Amino acid sequence: MSDRHGTIEKVLVYGATGQQARPVAARLLEAGFTVRVASRTPARAADLADLGAEVVAADFSDPTSLRAASEGMDGVFLLVPFFDPQARYGREAVNAARNAGVRLVVWNPTGAIPPQRTGNAGLDVRRDIHEHLKGSGVPHIVLQPTAYMENFLGPWTAPEVAAADTFAYPTPLEVVMQWVSHDDVAAYVVAAFRRPDLAGRVFDVGGPEALNGEEVAARFSAALGRRITFRPMPPKEFGAYFEAMGGPGAGDDVTAAYEAVYENPTMLSTRVDLAVTLSELSITPTSLREWVGRHAPAFTRPV
Repeated sequence: MSDRHGTIEKVLVYGATGQQARPVAARLLEAGFTVRVASRTPARAADLADLGAEVVAADFSDPTSLRAASEGMDGVFLLVPFFDPQARYGREAVNAARNAGVRLVVWNPTGAIPPQRTGNAGLDVRRDIHEHLKGSGVPHIVLQPTAYMENFLGPWTAPEVAAADTFAYPTPLEVVMQWVSHDDVAAYVVAAFRRPDLAGRVFDVGGPEALNGEEVAARFSAALGRRITFRPMPPKEFGAYFEAMGGPGAGDDVTAAYEAVYENPTMLSTRVDLAVTLSELSITPTSLREWVGRHAPAFTRPV
């Protein structure tokens, strides 16, 4: 983990009680890093404490707590809440890192940073945080994941696969995507902390295959041993799930975003050249068929 840019040994992880960042903390611990987990509810990170992480109380709304959490850290893994996309959360975390002398921030914006403002708060927050990060003077690496395989475990997909042998997702057939697992993104994060010399770079991280909906269904079929067919889900149906989880209005941006995708399928399609990323951040990507096989019980009707 050493090079001429210095050693990153101690890493603060935000969001580790959630599904995206928990594998990051676990992977860092496994790789020998000293890990501090910042959480509003430290009790929820008890399993990570058992693995050796230091767990501290911190809240994005409390800059003093963020500064205290950042003290003594070489690196920070940044992830802001998906269901509460506020640029000030990212700004305060970056400010705390700068003031504490952190030498590398690895940021996962949970998707691609749009080239211009979109009017969608959940997307535009990525631009705002990126601009602040670039102006902060804190060395940083940005990892832009394509789309998570774990999305398929949500109530909009897994139950229908199990009950009706149908893979439902809110994309038209023309959309081609490279699905990536949470664990693979965590592996990319570990690789990034080992390469502080890459500061200033933005990497697209995705899965090894570019697949449309029918091809995803075919991978499900191969992994589960039964025929799965693709159903393009209407965006309003998809948005309703987010409305149920996040309260009134929570599904509006999601619905609007996927309605735009139906009008222009290329906006969500991804054809990331992984050779570029893997040449600098070396991991072994997980195929969708392999991932589905690992999670087969979630897609199988109980006997």
